[in-house]
Amino acid sequence: MVLYDPHRRWGPRGICRWEDRGLFFADGGTPSRQPAEGVQELWDQAKEICAMCPVIKECQRDTLGEEYGVYGGLDQHERYRIRKVMSRAVDRWPDSRRMAWAQEIYTLRQSGMAWRAIQTRTGLPPSAAEKLFDLWEQRPKTKKPKAEVVELQMPDALLTKQPFPEQPGRRHAWVRNNGLIADAWYRGETPDGEWINVTTFSGRGSVNKWFRKEDVHLYRPQVVVVLHYAARPEDADDRDKEEAYAAAS
Repeated sequence: MVLYDPHRRWGPRGICRWEDRGLFFADGGTPSRQPAEGVQELWDQAKEICAMCPVIKECQRDTLGEEYGVYGGLDQHERYRIRKVMSRAVDRWPDSRRMAWAQEIYTLRQSGMAWRAIQTRTGLPPSAAEKLFDLWEQRPKTKKPKAEVVELQMPDALLTKQPFPEQPGRRHAWVRNNGLIADAWYRGETPDGEWINVTTFSGRGSVNKWFRKEDVHLYRPQVVVVLHYAARPEDADDRDKEEAYAAAS
């Protein structure tokens, strides 16, 4: 059973890559509200392009968590409405699908992923994801026979972070952003080099964000720019607050 592709490897086959991004990301305001008529017309044109795309099913499956824009023939308001009823919908899923998702959500949480990042990655809002997490924790545990203690060499810890692409992108650096790899422009870094500030693309436009140096791969080395900050980025409560520390270059 294929739940989703967390790396969106179908992306290079999407025909939207060669189309006007203004159609797909026309500003429709808050996803919970119906957009203005003019914006809806642009979104409908984008959906006509989606209908001809060879990966529309994969795109629709893997982008339900995107807050803004048109993906897989669904606009941001339609995806919002789907997420709103997802918590009740999971109760009607077949047991095999529900438990498979429960195990996946449990694994993501155990790796340290925040609920908001899980929504972006899987399309499951926090209310549904928390229900599945609890379902996995409360599953009946099968008692295993006590095994003989044998000294074995412990394997190296498994790496949970996605590797960077081998090929360079079109900007300066690859960054790990909410469980995905994104292309970014280098802006600067803290004096000790432990945090790097870049400009990357979100569903609503370009944003400046801080990333730890191990989550940034400069495939085009840049002249070091030291940025001043009001407080260290790790002092923020979560990654969303890191944007508050981005300084003007």
